[in-house]
Amino acid sequence: MKFLNANIDEKSDLVNLLYSMRQKNLVYNYDFLYFSNKNEQATPVIYNHPDGWIYTNDNQSASIGFDQQNGCCVIKTGPGTNQMIFSQALHEFPDWERKLKGQTITAIAHMNLSGSSDTKVNLTLSDGIKEKTSSIKTIGNVEVRVEIEVDNNATGLVLRIESTTPSAVININKVYANIGLIAIESLQCIVTGVIGERKQYVATENAPAEELSLCNESKELSINNTRLHSVLNKRFGSGSNGMSLLPDMRGYFSRSWDNGASIDPDASTREKLGLGNITGDHVGTVEEDIFYEHLHSLSFSPTNILPGKDGAAKGVVSMDTKTAKTGAEDKSGKETRPKNIFELFTIKWA
Repeated sequence: MKFLNANIDEKSDLVNLLYSMRQKNLVYNYDFLYFSNKNEQATPVIYNHPDGWIYTNDNQSASIGFDQQNGCCVIKTGPGTNQMIFSQALHEFPDWERKLKGQTITAIAHMNLSGSSDTKVNLTLSDGIKEKTSSIKTIGNVEVRVEIEVDNNATGLVLRIESTTPSAVININKVYANIGLIAIESLQCIVTGVIGERKQYVATENAPAEELSLCNESKELSINNTRLHSVLNKRFGSGSNGMSLLPDMRGYFSRSWDNGASIDPDASTREKLGLGNITGDHVGTVEEDIFYEHLHSLSFSPTNILPGKDGAAKGVVSMDTKTAKTGAEDKSGKETRPKNIFELFTIKWA
């Protein structure tokens, strides 16, 4: 490549830009489009934390949500100096060690800060060996940048936005990160598709690297499945480490959510799956098999038998009963089912 009338810095910037343009965005849901745990029945709508992100704050008055008008995630720290942490594990994809170790990662967060006059927010990248932090202490629109070279002994890569400022309002418009010295917002995400998406396969019994099988005994997610954990949010229970349990879907048929339509007349009495706490007319609930209440006809031919004072009594000499058989083939069994084929159900984690 030949550069005309360009100084060394300009050449270097162009090389860095071209290199970064070939990378992918390591941040999933970087602009907060996905809120699987949103409660649309509440007024106003309660968004809770966005998918892929882990939010912690011990202050009971603190909150996290979404400003639909401005298109941003909103965190209110509440009174007191409790530490608020809003984080995402960027290494949660197959073969991350080969792709990230030894590389320089750059992250940028676009935010608007208001509330307390001494609002301070840190954008931190940590690889388990070291961390790099960029701090901002101002009010209004800010852009915070931080970069880190991932150690070859790194145990992961986590991006965090932190604050201990009381009564602060942090509006986060977008956060993105990629390999290189320049972070680019428009890059395709390292995660293709939607985390938590269920897939099914008819030609294999092995889940792809980016997915986990749902055809096993219910098991707890690992500490490296935090993005899927934030989506499931303990819907099917949690394990000894506090991580969400995967649902055990072995042998179940799927049915679309009734959502008040009353197509499923027993929707309100649906039960939880496994150790979960979701019941009734909600996604992820189950109901046992059952027969629709009905009557079978019975035809017979009467005949006169011994006469009595009120006339001849009637008797049955032939009957035609309805059975669960078709010709000589016995169709009785241990369950009621349509013709079916086994498939592998999986859920996307990366």
